[in-house]
Amino acid sequence: MSRPSAVHRATPRGLSNPPSAPSVTQGAVATRPDASQCRKLEGRHAGCVRELEEARRVLQDTVTDVIAALVAAIEMKDKYAYGHSLREAGYAVALAQAMRLPKQQVEDIRRGALIHDIGMIFVSPRIIHKPVELAEDEFEAVKKHAALGAAVVSKVHLLRDVAKIVRHHHERYDGSGYPDGLADDHIPLGARVVAVADAFEAMTEERPYRRMLTLDKALAELERHAGGQFDPRVMKTFVSLVRRKVAQSPVPQDGSLLLAEVVIDSTLTYEPSRSGGDGRGRGRRR
Repeated sequence: MSRPSAVHRATPRGLSNPPSAPSVTQGAVATRPDASQCRKLEGRHAGCVRELEEARRVLQDTVTDVIAALVAAIEMKDKYAYGHSLREAGYAVALAQAMRLPKQQVEDIRRGALIHDIGMIFVSPRIIHKPVELAEDEFEAVKKHAALGAAVVSKVHLLRDVAKIVRHHHERYDGSGYPDGLADDHIPLGARVVAVADAFEAMTEERPYRRMLTLDKALAELERHAGGQFDPRVMKTFVSLVRRKVAQSPVPQDGSLLLAEVVIDSTLTYEPSRSGGDGRGRGRRR
């Protein structure tokens, strides 16, 4: 009589035995890197960081060169525009810093203010230098400069956020501006900052068709147009900034160039180009 065969008991699903841990002989034992290996890893890491920093520096230098080229293009079209853009950039940076905006956003605002009028190179010099108010068709031609300028700047990948400032710096907080009729917070913050700086700089410099305004009158105009042309919060911060700076270092009330020096302080790092005269902007109609 044969012995009964052993009964095979199937292991229930979900209760299979977990694989046993490998023995020391089954694989290498993990060891902590020794001091020399750690130093090599640290050296490689430091080398990568240096390479990344160098690449970043090269990119930033390239962007700076592009900005310088665009500013030069503006200056060649209208040598008086350079001083206007330079002072406007100073006001915009001072305002952005007073608003405690992030460092990169402040830098984008500075760049945007410097080249906000790059699209004016497509506008006839006859219109730009006209000593009286523009006719309606002439003003329509001028209004195209914002979109045209943005189209130029947006070709540089690293300046995409700057291009938004260039395109929208003539939008109005109430939605009646151009080119897209954006309103309130739909307007990029950088463009709202530049809009205030642009208007203040325009009012406090001499124009071919009107006298500059006094400091008090210029600030009153900003306050009068809060909520219409300007973001009320941005305007309020700028007016407070100017009054505080002037109180600390009084300047003549006729809107002289000393005002820009007092408000801007040391916030602007661009130097006037060698070919651009004394940098005193004559400006244009807004």
